[in-house]
Amino acid sequence: MYQITCDNQVLYDVRLKDRIVLSPKLNLETGKNGTLTFMLPPQNELYNDVQQKKSIIQVFRVDRINGIITRTELFRGTAYSVKDDFYNRKQVECEGELSFFNDTIVRPYDFQGDVETLFKQYINNHNAQVNEEKKFVARNCTVTDSNDYITRANINYPTSKNEMDDKLINILGGHFETGELEDGTGRYIDYLANYDRNATQLIEFGKNLLDITQCIKTEDVATRIIPLGKKDDDGNYLTIKDINNGLDYVQDDAAVALFGIIEQTVIFEDVTSAENLLKKGQEALEENINATVSIELSAADLHNLDVNIESFKIGDNVRIISKPHGLDRYFLLSKLSLALDSVSSCSMTLGATFKTFTQKQIEDEKRLNTSIQKNTENVEILNKNVVSIENNVEKLDENITELDEDVQEINKTLIQVPGNYVKMSDFEAYKIEVSQKLFGIYTVKGSLSNYEALEEIENKEIGDVYNLLDTGANYVYTDSGWDKLSEIIDFSNYYTKDEIDKMIEQIKGGTE
Repeated sequence: MYQITCDNQVLYDVRLKDRIVLSPKLNLETGKNGTLTFMLPPQNELYNDVQQKKSIIQVFRVDRINGIITRTELFRGTAYSVKDDFYNRKQVECEGELSFFNDTIVRPYDFQGDVETLFKQYINNHNAQVNEEKKFVARNCTVTDSNDYITRANINYPTSKNEMDDKLINILGGHFETGELEDGTGRYIDYLANYDRNATQLIEFGKNLLDITQCIKTEDVATRIIPLGKKDDDGNYLTIKDINNGLDYVQDDAAVALFGIIEQTVIFEDVTSAENLLKKGQEALEENINATVSIELSAADLHNLDVNIESFKIGDNVRIISKPHGLDRYFLLSKLSLALDSVSSCSMTLGATFKTFTQKQIEDEKRLNTSIQKNTENVEILNKNVVSIENNVEKLDENITELDEDVQEINKTLIQVPGNYVKMSDFEAYKIEVSQKLFGIYTVKGSLSNYEALEEIENKEIGDVYNLLDTGANYVYTDSGWDKLSEIIDFSNYYTKDEIDKMIEQIKGGTE
């Protein structure tokens, strides 16, 4: 069960009739602000209390474990958009607390030192410009630089969020994480190099995997990198021209043959030697010729059926096991979408950058070019010594055989459903079967007069479903108590479309 609060007051709880919102949806993403959207009806007691850019909105997962109720924070932020629709319902859009750094400015500065000191400088600068509820304690910093010494400067006036992304994330990598301090006295922000949490819950074909889509994205691929180092006194960047045959770039010829020339500039502000800049440029090139593989899937979070099973968390490394799709490995849970008024399933995106078919093509292209070069040398030898032709032809045949074997290996590594393994119709039938299994625990018990009568039931089991006569709502009993499944919404206080049309015609006709 989920709960939404506004300035520490309950805004949404399915157990409270006067604290209901419609279509609440939470979207979380690694390194991003996160968003929460919902529709607030006039019947909600806090209808007029949600203030844009000021009210603190939070989302909690509420569980009852061994009779003890626990609340786990999933989201914290503010409402950036509140719009009234035709029926006076407020359409509320919220963004996570990393967006607070968009509200402050970094004045011109010139920094020299280590990464942690700069990180804390950005946070302290932000704190000096905001109210207490938007301040953070710069806690852990695990991102480092190889020289343990960086230089950063800016004569403009960027937002704190842009400067932190540009001068930390985009150059050194890593990500920001926020949360509540253990003593409850405020909020913290960490700058972490890696995601190192492994989820204990698996996503497995035949159990909780409902749907899956694989994507290989190449929009970030670069085949030519122009590395730039520290600026000199005249404002000119250090380049690699002097030590790279007059060229200011490095490129991968095999990748160029596949994709064409795709240039990208990478700035290393703390690099002062051309040799070191060339090395970093080559490292950046190697990283940018990889394609990004992501898995988009729908899966049931088994925590909703058994609170003793750990729920999925954004930033977790989740193990996916699906023999029909050739998968058994960990993926980073990079996106998580939750419908807070449903306990049935959640939508996830799991992704990781690893050696893909594209990269293996590049390596095979390199081997092919090497073979061609060797064969060219062999031709020159053949012109001098005809006797060695047969030997060289045998070597060429061996190279071709090796390439054929590599192609076969590539096909094996493709992450896809074998055409003769799972038919589409069989997979659709499987999804229906899994869904029926997940919801097969529901047992319709009958109708009761109201929610109070529901709470008075002593003998109840998980999966029992009752209908309430006063609201038309259906409730199911889970480990966390009674969860609402549906409800009849009363629109009796609203005009119908026909009534409004009649009033408009009367006004046009001048009648009362």
